[in-house]
Amino acid sequence: MGKNLLFICKHSESEQDFLAAMKDREIEIDTASNGIEAAACVRKKEYQVVVTGLTMEGYNGEQIISYLNKHHPNTVCIIYTTTISPAQLHFFINKRDVFRVFLRPVDYQKEFLPALEEAYEHYDVQTAEREEQAAERTEAIEMRREREQLLLRIKSRRTLQEAMGRYMKRLMGHTIAQYGAELPEDVRKRMRGVEREIVDLCCCAKDEEAGVAKAGEAVKNIRELAGLPQ
Repeated sequence: MGKNLLFICKHSESEQDFLAAMKDREIEIDTASNGIEAAACVRKKEYQVVVTGLTMEGYNGEQIISYLNKHHPNTVCIIYTTTISPAQLHFFINKRDVFRVFLRPVDYQKEFLPALEEAYEHYDVQTAEREEQAAERTEAIEMRREREQLLLRIKSRRTLQEAMGRYMKRLMGHTIAQYGAELPEDVRKRMRGVEREIVDLCCCAKDEEAGVAKAGEAVKNIRELAGLPQ
């Protein structure tokens, strides 16, 4: 992406001086002579650097800068004005994140152009930082979503295991009573051990189908132990 810039100034001679100083620079430059034109520009296009005066028709410099702070926070703002009070200077530097303030007239070659190069570097740094922060936020959101899904799966599996456990434990004893009442006590004891192992296996099933399959296997094994036909 090439460099771009918006120059906002109500003084036509200052605009011409600025364009003359920038003629050898590979920068796409738009100009506005009042706040209304400036507002139209910043609403339809994102600028890397905006150079603005403070007193203008329509929207003033503070309103333009406030809009940029809110909607295009990466844009680097430079004030170029005839006069500015210490209170205004403090406000724009500390509250509106203005990068530089220049008073007319300015030496473009010695003062303004070096600052402009720094402004583009500052834009690149800000953009990279915000992109990194956005990527970190996206990653954090994705990790939180995956964690929530994992917790849901764990909860679902626990619910399944608990339900299957209750079902299988109700079968314990009944199977022996139904299929092995006449068996010797030592055999019945071994069958109860087998039942408990099968119940534990059923409770570890990953899903309902696996649990049902394990339950069927339990009945089959107990019938086999009891010597009953399948």
